[in-house]
Amino acid sequence: MWLIEFVDGHLNGICLPFDDSFSLTGNKDAQAKDLLSVPEYFPSNTELNFEVKDKKVQVSGLSRGKKIKQLKENRIYRFRGLGFFVYQEGSRRPNLRRYRFRQYKPLIAFSLVINIAAAFALYLGFINYQHSQVAKYIDVIESGYIKDGELIVFDKSAVASLPEFLQKNIRLVESNDYFRTSRLDIDLVSEYSGKSIAGRLVSKADRDEIVINTYERDNHIMALFGDYGLSFSKQDDYWLVSDRAKASQILKSAGLSSVIAQLKSRRDETQIITSSEFPYSIFYSTKSGGYIYDQQGRYWEGSTVPRLGVIQSITRDKVVFKDGQQTRVYLIQP
Repeated sequence: MWLIEFVDGHLNGICLPFDDSFSLTGNKDAQAKDLLSVPEYFPSNTELNFEVKDKKVQVSGLSRGKKIKQLKENRIYRFRGLGFFVYQEGSRRPNLRRYRFRQYKPLIAFSLVINIAAAFALYLGFINYQHSQVAKYIDVIESGYIKDGELIVFDKSAVASLPEFLQKNIRLVESNDYFRTSRLDIDLVSEYSGKSIAGRLVSKADRDEIVINTYERDNHIMALFGDYGLSFSKQDDYWLVSDRAKASQILKSAGLSSVIAQLKSRRDETQIITSSEFPYSIFYSTKSGGYIYDQQGRYWEGSTVPRLGVIQSITRDKVVFKDGQQTRVYLIQP
């Protein structure tokens, strides 16, 4: 025996048996054995005819063109709003889950779309909130920079107003001993000429240094030469002076002996005599003048000294020799 069971509407749960055939019709006046009139579902000219053949149930009218369709046992079919399934007696196992899913698939799809839209809206709202919070934090911090994964800021009160998770990644610099720039790109400019000044950047543990050459040593040397009445000029790395011997002594007294090698006479006529080149003793008197001497004899002004030249003058601080066009000077150590 076969049974047909309905799963929708007021027929839900009603089960009707049939042996060889069964019909569903929309004609409310039809009367026959194994026939059920369902005018609330079918039009009057619509009919489904079930027939058992080769131990299988087949139906006509369910498919277009009145084709005969073989039904699968316990599979739920739906026609014009009426759901039903067929099965043999004792083998009722309707696939309700699949049927309900197909029945509510549009609703499930709609709910899924709504949930996705709601989740996307929440995500956008969260992103906008995050952006507004970041903008707020930037306004609070005002100025700072990021280095080695840390945010370096300068305002202690601003740090205190930030969330704790941000404070853990912030390093506060409170020193007011250094310049603070509003931009990372800066230009060194001369106040006098407005031209750019060359410099180099040196990174320190707590700051960056901009190292520039202020020519302090050159200014010091020029001041010394000016104080002692020397005329001078600088050409490349060399100092051209009017009196090289005097300039050498001035630099040595000022602790600038390393610059002496850069001295040149303006006519390049003065040569400094070193101690190893001067094996003589010196006698000097303001009344009787002076001379130099060794075991061989004495040499007065005007005398010719071997390998040094003619003595031009002997003063308290130097002995000057002339050898042709070459002037040599021995500086007397105090």
